[in-house]
Amino acid sequence: MVSLKIGRILLKNVSLRKPVFKETLVALYIMTDEFLNFFKDPTQENFLKARNYVITHEEYNPYSDDISKLQELLEVANYEKVLHYNNINVIMSPRAHLYKKYAATQLGNEKDASSEFFLAHRILEGILLTGDGSKEHPYVVLRVSDERDVLSFISEEFESQSLVKEERIYDLITTKSGKTIYFDITDSYNTIASFGMNDMLRSLGVNLEDEDDDSNENTLSPNEKPAKKWWKFW
Repeated sequence: MVSLKIGRILLKNVSLRKPVFKETLVALYIMTDEFLNFFKDPTQENFLKARNYVITHEEYNPYSDDISKLQELLEVANYEKVLHYNNINVIMSPRAHLYKKYAATQLGNEKDASSEFFLAHRILEGILLTGDGSKEHPYVVLRVSDERDVLSFISEEFESQSLVKEERIYDLITTKSGKTIYFDITDSYNTIASFGMNDMLRSLGVNLEDEDDDSNENTLSPNEKPAKKWWKFW
């Protein structure tokens, strides 16, 4: 089993000016100036500009099934497809980059593995720049998986969650240590609220075309237990 638990590291010695890293970055992603500027200069301002590019993109979906798709590809060892999987919903996802890092490592591609590890940590540091986890200054995230990634990054474990709807919308997380952490999910909440019913169901993984399919090919027998996947680290 491979552990993807992540801890805080210093990135001051990693630079996009290194030719190998920059070539890898451009090859794997279609980067706009917003993203490149943040990765080169991780200020709060640059992070929010990169984040704004995502939330205003017409294909932004905070409940997309991209993370699940990456997990499924890893399950069948399709590492090349994982490494080159890219769209607006994964480009700022720490977890997606950690999955890509694992895929690159399995392929023996240490250059890309190092790049993906850098990206995951840079994004997590960017999220921490948006606040301190208090209600007055919550962390701002793009998708629910970001919340769990941040918890791991700051060495906290999830205990419970509640939705707080006021002028802004928050996920209030209580950790096993007793700490409470606020995540501002207003943008993702409003995006989902703007979806039509069918779009919302699809975003949650409901296959509308097959909803009446009575096939049992994916049903486990009473004595079977689903195999635990290595990425189930929460």
